[in-house]
Amino acid sequence: MMLLLKEILLQYGWIYYYLLLLPFHLTHCQAVDSQAENLLKQINKVSESLKRLHLVNGKFCHLQSRQDQQKLLKNLLESTTSQYYLGYSYDTSYEECTSIYASGSTSSGIYPIWLKERFQFTYVYCDMDLVSTQKGWTTIQRRMNGEVNFERGWDDYVRGFGNPSSEHWLGLENIYRVSRQTRFSINILGPINIKLPKVGFDLEDWDGMKAFVQYTYFRLKSKARNYELDVNGLDEAFKNIFSMAPISGFEFSTPDRDNDENNQSHCASKYKSSWWFHYCLETHLNGPYPRYKQPMTRKNIYWGRWQLFNPNNTALRFASIKFYYSRDES
Repeated sequence: MMLLLKEILLQYGWIYYYLLLLPFHLTHCQAVDSQAENLLKQINKVSESLKRLHLVNGKFCHLQSRQDQQKLLKNLLESTTSQYYLGYSYDTSYEECTSIYASGSTSSGIYPIWLKERFQFTYVYCDMDLVSTQKGWTTIQRRMNGEVNFERGWDDYVRGFGNPSSEHWLGLENIYRVSRQTRFSINILGPINIKLPKVGFDLEDWDGMKAFVQYTYFRLKSKARNYELDVNGLDEAFKNIFSMAPISGFEFSTPDRDNDENNQSHCASKYKSSWWFHYCLETHLNGPYPRYKQPMTRKNIYWGRWQLFNPNNTALRFASIKFYYSRDES
C-alpha cells in the first residue's frame, strides 16, 4: 500500500506540493479576511463619528441645509459597506468638492473628503458660490480676518492649522495628497482620470476690488522635494496685469526651514511668512494680516503688481487658494 501511494505521488507530484502548501494558503486567507473585517469595523466607527459631528456637534453645522447633511451622510455610510472587495480597496467617497457639488450638495460649507493615499478623511471648506463657470472649489488656504497666526514653523505648515470655517491652512501634506486624487469608473469604457487640478487665487482688497486669478495647472511635489510647486497657464483675463507664474518652480520655506534660492537673505524669516519663496517674492498670501486700508506691501499679505489692478494699491483683506477638478475620459 505504501509503495502504491509513493508511485502515485511521484507520478502526480503537483498534488503533493499542493497538499503541502494548502495549510499555509488557508492561514493566509484567514489573515486577509480578518484584516478586512477589522478595517470595515474601523470605517464604520469613522462613519458613526461623522454622523455625530454633522448632526450634533455645533462646530460642524456649516452645511447649509439638513437635506445636504442627510444626502452626504447617506453616501458616506453607503461607501463603508463597499470599501473593500476581495482584499482590494476602491473608493466611493468624495475626494474633492467638485464631486460633492455634482452630487447635488450645492451649499458652501464644511465637508469631509477622503484622502485615498492616507486612508483618512479631512475636512475642507467647499466654495460652491464662487462666481465662475465651474462650481465646487476645494479650499486649501483662506485669510479673512487675521484671527489665525500664520507665522509658524515647518511642522505646522506640513500638518495644517486653523479652522476650515474661518482662516486656515490645509497642510502641505494634505495639499499634496488632494492634488493627486484620482477616481476610476467601473464601466467597460475604461478609467476616468481626474487631471491635475486647476488652481484659483481669490483676492479682495480693503477697497472692495476683487480678482479671481486662475491657472490651469497645479502640481505640488513631495516632502522629499520640499513641496516644490509648479503652477502654469494664467487665465487670459489677467495676462497683462499679473505674473505668469509668481510661485512656480520654488520650494516651500518657513522661518525654521530656509529652502529659498536667496543666498543673501532668509526670505521666510525676513517677511515673517511661510511660502514658496525665490529671491525673495512676487507674492505671498501667508504674510501678516494687514490693517484696515493699509497699502499693499511685501511686509503683509502680498500679491505682486496689484497696483495695476487697483491704482490705490490697497492691501488685501481677503485671500484664498482653491482647487477645481476637471474630468476627461481616457
